[in-house]
Amino acid sequence: MGDLIAEHFIYQSEWDVVAYTADADHIEADTHNGFPLVPFEDIETKYPPANAAMFVALSYGKANANRRSAFLRAKAAGYAFANFISPHARSLKPIVHGENVFINESTFQPNAAVGSNVIIWSNNVIGHDAIIGDHCFISSGAVISGGVRVGESCFFGVNSSCRENIEIAEGSVIGAGAAVLRNTKPHQLLIAPEPKTLQLKPGQEDFLVRPTRPTN
Repeated sequence: MGDLIAEHFIYQSEWDVVAYTADADHIEADTHNGFPLVPFEDIETKYPPANAAMFVALSYGKANANRRSAFLRAKAAGYAFANFISPHARSLKPIVHGENVFINESTFQPNAAVGSNVIIWSNNVIGHDAIIGDHCFISSGAVISGGVRVGESCFFGVNSSCRENIEIAEGSVIGAGAAVLRNTKPHQLLIAPEPKTLQLKPGQEDFLVRPTRPTN
């Protein structure tokens, strides 16, 4: 995740990436991708908060708890946070957002707002007046309809969706392809039905793209 997000900062932002950081017990080298790799325990000495901002580039591990913990640690150390808003993100006006936010190529309708420590990947639609809470992770292709309230630390899998004017409670995990039609309760997992499996016989492999011609 750090590598992916660093690429966006390097090639599509005005920020200069100067170093990576991780907890000392996860570090096995002094450099990573040509940049210094500094133990978090030493980061304030080598890159003090007065001279550098930080982006917490962790994924959704433990229902976003890992990223939340790291974000709060960096905040307690006094760091300001970089944000990345893709130049390909679409919005009628500037996107309202908090700190430590990564927004890739997605569409935001009017009056949508995003909290802090949120990662939003590609090709999502965030509907009008929707609010995304802190510490959320939204995978690619999700549709969050107008007026939806998303609580903290929620996860949306690829191609998931939710109807308008509902509440996605704190800690909800919306699985890939799931459609949510009503309010959720805290820390619920919602998964889409398993697809029906049919065994094709030899010669049937192209039935989806070559329909049978009607006979008269």
